[in-house]
Amino acid sequence: MRVGEAIWMPGLFAVLALVLVACGGSDPTATALPTSTASPTATPVSQQESSELSAEEEAYLGAVRDAQLLTIGIFQGFGQVFSQTYPVREALLAALLENGIGTPFIGNLAALEELDPPDRFREDHRIWLEATRESLRLDTEAADAVRDGDLVKFAHLNGDLAETSVRARLALTPVFCQSIAADPRAAAICAEEGSVLNAQYAVRLNNLLREFMPGIESASNTVAFRLSLTPEEIGQVLSSMGTGSRNIFQEIESALGTMTPPEELLADHERLQTYIGEVLAIIEEVNRLREDGDLNAARLKLQGLDQPFCEARRSFESSDFKEAVAVFFTGGPDACGGTPY
Repeated sequence: MRVGEAIWMPGLFAVLALVLVACGGSDPTATALPTSTASPTATPVSQQESSELSAEEEAYLGAVRDAQLLTIGIFQGFGQVFSQTYPVREALLAALLENGIGTPFIGNLAALEELDPPDRFREDHRIWLEATRESLRLDTEAADAVRDGDLVKFAHLNGDLAETSVRARLALTPVFCQSIAADPRAAAICAEEGSVLNAQYAVRLNNLLREFMPGIESASNTVAFRLSLTPEEIGQVLSSMGTGSRNIFQEIESALGTMTPPEELLADHERLQTYIGEVLAIIEEVNRLREDGDLNAARLKLQGLDQPFCEARRSFESSDFKEAVAVFFTGGPDACGGTPY
């Protein structure tokens, strides 16, 4: 089978640090997978946070970060795979298997299972251990899907991996979550220790976005892995995610309409509402094109999510508002110019 057109949703998130799944791209005749420009490494807790930790707690968090690096190291090893061009899809799939797809979480899980967490982080440890077990299960299934050439299943498992990671991070305490964050995108998912979000509006807005982040990450990552898909496969993926994605953004749009921002945040609030409306319009058009059988046009329309995301992110003016929506807008595609949020 010749490699077909790729699909992806680049305009929502940079997700490498969240689930440690690297992405690439393709054209009609070859799969060209560019090496990631980031080298994810576990981030130690800040000096202020560290000063509040006992020696036992610091040692424990260091061991958790070491366990994370076992996973990160394997995914970094995929760099050689992602820097090459493959004449057919089967060659790419074989390269992924040869380089250990399905194995990144094995050593991580084993290391975590050996740890005895201090009381302060016992619940964090349970949450992260369960998430790592689930990630290993999903990644093992993903390897099986690659062996079977079932890239529709693989795409959905990629989304499930992202959802598992985000849901776990949202449940962690700030110190633990920040200590295992691989980059600012991952850190933005964590709750902030001593957050500046004190105003009722800002807290409500932040909580609203956090509520929907697992579903948003799942949908975006389902189409984020730029493996080439046939038109039929594209249709299956878009069909399965279309309704759910629309429902998520409709609920966000509805909730935003019930909020009354303070005067100084009104303009930014309206900019966010405009962005959500633009996302919904694109999703609706993608669904219409898919239903009409115009899958290539649907794929191209989906890529149009880049522009409104970047424009919205650049347009926000208030630092308080940016803090409230950072969980959604930190990171982003290269098309935003690489400017940190």
